[in-house]
Amino acid sequence: MLVTFHSKDYYPITMFGDVALQLIEKMGVTPKVPGAIFAEDVPQALWQLQQALEDVAEPELATPQAEGQEAPVSLRKRALPLLEMLQGAAKAGHNLSWD
Repeated sequence: MLVTFHSKDYYPITMFGDVALQLIEKMGVTPKVPGAIFAEDVPQALWQLQQALEDVAEPELATPQAEGQEAPVSLRKRALPLLEMLQGAAKAGHNLSWD
């Protein structure tokens, strides 16, 4: 499953469903698709997501990866585009939705 986030003045962001649902839950919203956050609630969702991501452990990078194997991407890094979208939506007073 893929989930796409939308906000009025930002390009759509598409993520794998499991990652998107984790991030939605960390924003303090019931993790279901489709969904939305009203403009007045976006700053709180942004703050909650930022706080929750501070507690997420980064994957260990000390071990060299086997040839042909890619390093894992952390949840923090996967959240960066969504954080930017939330910051823009909070500043402009726009809703955030996903489907």
